[in-house]
Amino acid sequence: MVWLSACAAIALAGCSTNAKGGASTVTVSGSTLTVYASQPPGGSGGQEASDMLHAEALALQHAGGKAGKYDVKLTPVDGHELSDNARTAIENKTSIAYLGELQPGTSQISVEITNQQGLLVISPADTAVYLTQPVPPPVSTSPSSYYPSRSTYNETFARVVPNSGTEAKAIVAEMQAQGVSRLDASSDGSTYGAATAEEVVRDAKAAGLSLVNSASGADGVFYGASVVSPASRTAATHALDQAAAASPTAKLFAPSGLYDDSFVAGLSPGAAQRLIVSSPGFLPKDLTAAGRSFVSQFRSAFGHAPVPQAIFGYEAMSALLYVLDKAGAQANQRSTVVNDFRTLKNPPGSVIGPYSITGGDPSVAPLIFARVRAGKLIPFKFVQQQG
Repeated sequence: MVWLSACAAIALAGCSTNAKGGASTVTVSGSTLTVYASQPPGGSGGQEASDMLHAEALALQHAGGKAGKYDVKLTPVDGHELSDNARTAIENKTSIAYLGELQPGTSQISVEITNQQGLLVISPADTAVYLTQPVPPPVSTSPSSYYPSRSTYNETFARVVPNSGTEAKAIVAEMQAQGVSRLDASSDGSTYGAATAEEVVRDAKAAGLSLVNSASGADGVFYGASVVSPASRTAATHALDQAAAASPTAKLFAPSGLYDDSFVAGLSPGAAQRLIVSSPGFLPKDLTAAGRSFVSQFRSAFGHAPVPQAIFGYEAMSALLYVLDKAGAQANQRSTVVNDFRTLKNPPGSVIGPYSITGGDPSVAPLIFARVRAGKLIPFKFVQQQG
């Protein structure tokens, strides 16, 4: 894969650079700021992707399509690959932010491209911890690995959902609530899967669970993976089906990377019956007043209730518009927008409750757990983990 250099990327976009706080900035021209909304390739995102995009559009509509003196344009982008989406964004001289990615463990693809031009990436769904925090051995990866122009533009990623390290703590707490005492944890070997599994192992040890080396000796099984390709889907299906067969009474657990109705519908009956999957989200009764208003307005606009994850799409766009409005005349400077979003504190009207962002991660961590019923994931529990 050929990367654009920072200078070449700037020239391509027709933007100018200025110094700010020891880092460079790209200043976009004109009176319109474009926000790209990345969509999974080939329409593979299903209802979650559709509802996420509708939620983002709804937030922009509620703001009147403006932030301060600027018009704001939301542009969905659906290339053959996620890298195509990111390249499309940096080629537009009016781009101010990129909303993506929806599948956990995929944002590094776009971040490595958009960082070369100082473009803010806000993910409303990707929980991968290694984008914002170092992951210790045996995975061993650092956020600096994913920002090729870090020395020029600093880190440019933020999210409004919990990271997978925080999610792992909630998963282990749920294992304890389900009576798990002997855990077998594995992954698909991807950075996301391995890092999430390692976080679960560390938290399980701290919680006093015994670690075993096979599903046959376990009463709880965790599999870290994300449905990012047909091969990863097949591997995850096989792993969970095999675990269910090896231990007919063990409870199975999976992270938000496998929160996918089409995936769970393909599991064996034994695996589906005992699987619990976590994801950022709220149960209806646990929504804030602003969150309930969002759900009501979404239903009125689109004729159905949004998927639980869609509320984070609304918050991502809403918080971005607040940052742009507050930046005033500097809303067209990418470094200002990156810095202001990554240090965001208590945006008004938040649909996920009061929060701040530090180092790209939010201070709140609302999570749901779901079981498979009739081939679909049905949330049954909400927890507010410390972010």
